[in-house]
Amino acid sequence: MELVDGTVIATHGPLVRVQVGDRTLVMASRRRLNWEGGTPSASKLVVGDRVSVEMRGGDGVVVAVRRRHNSIIRSTPDGDRPQLVAANVDQALLVFAARVPECKRGLLDRFLVACHLAGVEAVIVINKVDQGTDAVDPWLGIYEGLGYQVFRVSARTGWGLGRIKRRLADKTTLFCGPSGAGKSALLNSVYPGFSLKVGSVSEATGKGRHTTTTAELMPLPYGGFVVDTPGLKEFGLWQALREQLAGAFPEVAQRAAGCRFADCSHRQEPGCVVLEAVADGSLDPERHRSYLKILEETPS
Repeated sequence: MELVDGTVIATHGPLVRVQVGDRTLVMASRRRLNWEGGTPSASKLVVGDRVSVEMRGGDGVVVAVRRRHNSIIRSTPDGDRPQLVAANVDQALLVFAARVPECKRGLLDRFLVACHLAGVEAVIVINKVDQGTDAVDPWLGIYEGLGYQVFRVSARTGWGLGRIKRRLADKTTLFCGPSGAGKSALLNSVYPGFSLKVGSVSEATGKGRHTTTTAELMPLPYGGFVVDTPGLKEFGLWQALREQLAGAFPEVAQRAAGCRFADCSHRQEPGCVVLEAVADGSLDPERHRSYLKILEETPS
């Protein structure tokens, strides 16, 4: 019996695929895993988990899980349980299309909040700029003004891909975004060896078709890993607290200090500096709308 280190690169129901050295093995895990630091609230193994594997001959079984440095968490569709997207990532590239499918800013803001809660640096990637950027140009500067990096790229023409390649080296990077935004095409352009299936956008609905069905951790030939995730149409935030939203919406939090009431909800109260800023155009109404909608879902 030998104990070795490994990394979960994919999950398949009760089985997981684990990278052990230069080998990829499919194995089960012990029913009672040893979680370093105590059992987390979301205790299922997830892509990116660093594990200890007990080897017996050519077979292995996961027996322990190292403490997670971070984890991207969403809520299940019914909102009653946490669902991990990935663990131990260094950064997240949030991929949206410049024109089709339409970039839903509410979804982008939710991704940004999830990254903020996890302590993961987020980069906004606008793909398919060869289709034109008129739909996104009016508001991208708002996010750049908040300190987010915005990459404008085209997987089809190769425009801007050098910046992404340099960004990926020697890091574990989560790729996420809605279906049809071109995550798989972008990853294939970054490294053709991935050979990921590329989907399309329905002309009838303007929505993307899913190509990636499960999250998977994939190594890059020049160092680092990427986590490819299924396209997401919605993203519920798991138990985000009101005070935590202040860091994710700094432009709201900074103004809120000047409101007449300490518990101002920034919806309709008199003397609300946030509403005044929306009215005079100094605060983006879409960001304010995202803040209020997420606030509705936070525990009281």
